[in-house]
Amino acid sequence: LKLLAREGAAAMGAMARRCPALPLALLLAAASGQNRGLDSCPCISVIEGHTGTLVYRPPGSSREYTFPEGYGLGQCGTYDQGREPDCNGASPPAWCSSPWCYVDANACTGASLVSTRYFPAVETLYYSYTTCAASSNSVRKWTEAQEDASRRMLGLVEGYTRASRWKIEHTFADYQASGNCTGGPSRSMCPCADCAANAVWNNEVSFLKLGFLSGADGTAADANKAKCLSQGIATTYLSVAGKEADPNFARVGYQYFADQATGSYTQWPKMDMCPDRQKGFDPRMRPWYAAAATGPKDVLIIVDTSGSMSINDRHVLAKEATKAILDTLTWKDFATIMHFNSRVSDEYGSGTFVPMTDANKDAMKDWMDDRSRSWYSGSTNFRAPMTRAFEIIEASVRAGATSMCQKVIMFLTDGEASFGNSDFEEVRRKALQSDAFIFTYALGAEADTVKTKRLACENRGVFYGVSDDDDLANVMSQYYEYFAYGQEMCSASFLRYSGVGGGHELYSACMSMYDRTKPIPELLGVSCTDINLMADIGQLRREPGWNYLSCVASDMTKMCRHVDLSECARQKIRRAYSSASVCEGAEYADAAAETVCPCTEQSCQDNASYTDEKHYFCDTWVGDDCFNPNPTWGYSDAGMAEIRGQCKRSCGLCNTSSGACGRATSEECPVIPVQQECRACLGRTSGVDINDRPMECPPDAPRDLGYRWNQTDVSASASCGLGARGWSWLRLAMLAAAPARLA
Repeated sequence: LKLLAREGAAAMGAMARRCPALPLALLLAAASGQNRGLDSCPCISVIEGHTGTLVYRPPGSSREYTFPEGYGLGQCGTYDQGREPDCNGASPPAWCSSPWCYVDANACTGASLVSTRYFPAVETLYYSYTTCAASSNSVRKWTEAQEDASRRMLGLVEGYTRASRWKIEHTFADYQASGNCTGGPSRSMCPCADCAANAVWNNEVSFLKLGFLSGADGTAADANKAKCLSQGIATTYLSVAGKEADPNFARVGYQYFADQATGSYTQWPKMDMCPDRQKGFDPRMRPWYAAAATGPKDVLIIVDTSGSMSINDRHVLAKEATKAILDTLTWKDFATIMHFNSRVSDEYGSGTFVPMTDANKDAMKDWMDDRSRSWYSGSTNFRAPMTRAFEIIEASVRAGATSMCQKVIMFLTDGEASFGNSDFEEVRRKALQSDAFIFTYALGAEADTVKTKRLACENRGVFYGVSDDDDLANVMSQYYEYFAYGQEMCSASFLRYSGVGGGHELYSACMSMYDRTKPIPELLGVSCTDINLMADIGQLRREPGWNYLSCVASDMTKMCRHVDLSECARQKIRRAYSSASVCEGAEYADAAAETVCPCTEQSCQDNASYTDEKHYFCDTWVGDDCFNPNPTWGYSDAGMAEIRGQCKRSCGLCNTSSGACGRATSEECPVIPVQQECRACLGRTSGVDINDRPMECPPDAPRDLGYRWNQTDVSASASCGLGARGWSWLRLAMLAAAPARLA
């Protein structure tokens, strides 16, 4: 007999009447010494209405996997170890080797349990890890073995996020091949019919199941695909929750996934999210989503505040859009705001970027809400803000107030202004020197679309024509999608945030998932796992390895990523917004959604542990010329040759196809080992860490090589890692203060 995911409880009841009982051997006590679970939560020996083997068909797949008779029944066992489809890989998640068994939810106390992973149609079937081992939780096991849980935590949570990525990507590939996905039971979080109030979680919650919130975008096919991905990720989420969650669920920690095409949202535990839906909740606009989908960046938001911005409350739209952009940024990013009319009328702060900590983002929003600040007066001048933009970038580099990665200039106007060929040439020169991408937004029918579009087209950006009736905040906050399509993120990004209702400080590991059925991977969504699900953060802070955990999590998140976008890919992004955004006269002006663009070889990667002769890591060369560095930096010819050999991706030296990409599908991300030492101890770094502290080598690190570069640095500012090496004019000006290369 086959128990398929599509079969419901009614079918099980009918089967019970037709089928004989299980063999007596499975119903009687096993041999002495066998673990049959806690007395208060014993393993069951029969799945009601079923005998024989179990057959699992993954969501969207046409392939079936046969599970042996007695799978999960009668006693605790490591039933999943080495078993397809989730536990037979080279680096299986930790739950694969943990003992468990099926239990009766109505006869189980003192142990955590979750709904069946593989057979969701059997809504009364549950399983438990904690009934089989009091120490199923990884941190508890490490603590009992007197091991440092903080030091081992990154490998554990990275493994779980990697398992989530594998599951999502393979579920999507299966769906693309089969074209259908059998629906499971309703898991709606609006309303959440089976949720109950929980004071610790400050919401109505169900810990037994996953919840699903449908998105507002996409086609009917996209919506069905999103449900299929949600069903697919259930296997991993329920396994992690069953193994790692506190038995009494007294420790708050989530697992969650957002789908790129629709904005749908999947979460463990299931929770009432009707209030969030009523507020227009879109998970793709949350910091965790953009943080996992893109690398660090510096963002300069330039807003027109001329008199015409009072028309149709455009100033209100501009303020909302600016806040929405800030909400996509996290501690690894830097940003600032500039207002202009006939001149630069206002700036946030002291003329440099600031790190996007929660405190700084709140301060910037308060600055915008200050009633004394004018949002509509005067005429329009494009030259003044563009000139000032590069002055701010220069000052930020000089002060070390930078992510060391790409710069993004977002230019919003509803007016017209003179801007000649020499102005465009100057902007283009400075944008290349600073590795800046320019996105322009022409708001309203009166806005200049010719000059704004040219600014974007000549500077690797996208032009957006936005009517007064469009959702400006949504349009502008989607800028990160450009970088998401050009930066394949293969390791986890980490962030710290406050849980629902506040009061819970949560640390999360997030990872991007990709459609690999195409030659060039495209973003499917983002999945996150909270470290709090596995451990009490207060306890981890008391562990000797906490500084290591914080520093390496920060390292993994702060690494610059090369933007691997051809002009073909940029034209496709532009056309996806509007045909009016396509850059006429440029290459690939006729590129359509189905066009296969050139691609680079995915196996071409940097040596992540390499530091050059001035103690900079490969990723700090993103956007710089690795063939013609400024001679004042002091690099030898041999040193530069070594950089080109070790840092091919960051230097932009990976082989690129001369025409359409020749491969049929894209490769899966490699398993990137968690580094054993903090990069701040081995080379130059800058900015803040995940706890908003200066990024520096922890005092308890096994070694600190900072003396190698500190001996040659005259001032603290000179020791900061600064990007944009192409600026010979800046390097020369700084040479007296900092003989070493600033990177």
